[in-house]
Amino acid sequence: MIKIMVLLHAAQGREWQTPPKGTSLKTLGEAEEEGLIEIRGEFQKRQFRLTARGFDMVERDRRRLEARRS
Repeated sequence: MIKIMVLLHAAQGREWQTPPKGTSLKTLGEAEEEGLIEIRGEFQKRQFRLTARGFDMVERDRRRLEARRS
């Protein structure tokens, strides 16, 4: 789950984007199975974007992390 959270936090909004370097196909597949991202393209042209569920999860986690810092 940690790798998935790193992927989600790396996303810039909900637009299509390339995955961060070092992200495995397995991590992308797991995040897609959980309904957190959508994937399009193949191999080096692969892109992802957050689903509404993934975006909400990231926002909740960011608020939680910010509260811990305060």
